[in-house]
Amino acid sequence: MWKVGNLQAAKGEKVKGYLEFSLIEEKLPAFLINGETDGPTVLVLAGIHGCEYTSIDAALEFARGLEAKDVKGKVAILPIANPAAFYARSIYVHPKDQKNLNRVFPGKTDGTASEKLAYCLNETAIGSVDYLIDLHGGDMIEALVPFTIYQVTEDRNLTEKSRLLASLFGIDYVVGSTGQVGGSTYSSAAYQGKVAIIAEAGQQGILDRDQSVLLQEGTKNALRSIGVMEGDVINHSTKQLNTFDWSFADFTGLWYPNVEIGQQVAEGVCIGRIADEFGETLKEYFAGTSGVVLFLVTSLAINVKDPLLAIGD
Repeated sequence: MWKVGNLQAAKGEKVKGYLEFSLIEEKLPAFLINGETDGPTVLVLAGIHGCEYTSIDAALEFARGLEAKDVKGKVAILPIANPAAFYARSIYVHPKDQKNLNRVFPGKTDGTASEKLAYCLNETAIGSVDYLIDLHGGDMIEALVPFTIYQVTEDRNLTEKSRLLASLFGIDYVVGSTGQVGGSTYSSAAYQGKVAIIAEAGQQGILDRDQSVLLQEGTKNALRSIGVMEGDVINHSTKQLNTFDWSFADFTGLWYPNVEIGQQVAEGVCIGRIADEFGETLKEYFAGTSGVVLFLVTSLAINVKDPLLAIGD
């Protein structure tokens, strides 16, 4: 019997139900697929950000189509990991504490709403698996070129396993992140010894069926590569990126980008400006590195500390 929180699935059984926790009010829809034979344990997440609809749809459709007979090992799928943000249509943040759930892992038992949710997810789901695949996309105000991310750690073997998994989604750009320890699902999981990646596709709060299929097929290909699903593994040509350079707003005002997603930019080029409510420029922003624009905020309204765009190189 495989137990995940209050849910359980016998060998050869598929179960759907709600994960419930004493720390939080939210109930998380979950699928548990316990294969007929032994193998790795995998967690597929989506909806960490509530308005990334394409990735939520991808996780849900993948879960609906996966049966125990298709699995060697165990697969848990949580398609809406942040229900409060999903139903509030809240961009980036949990509506109760205005914190980005993907910046507070592994969470706290005595923290805010986001921190408690992160703790429940980490302790109940992430901490008990071998592999984490976290599906994302452009939030309601973000245009995005599909890309995958993995955490670069001092454990070279773990890093390489994560890089290989991230390269199997049929997505051109693969980013090796050297950012801060913890905070995000994949980074926190990596420092717990898990092979962990994020795959991003879809944008601007639109449910894109083609991009959903891209994420679904990528997830299947990744699972085939580790022996959880049967079938030939498709190896894709990818471009490895080792820099993920973000720009953030220093002012509240109006954001006018000068670039588009997928555009190659040179270091030092003007990438946009923020103006005040009279149209006067408050600050111009310049590329901190050369590379490709992976995502871009498309909202005219911008708040101080909001992300503006990210460049990968």
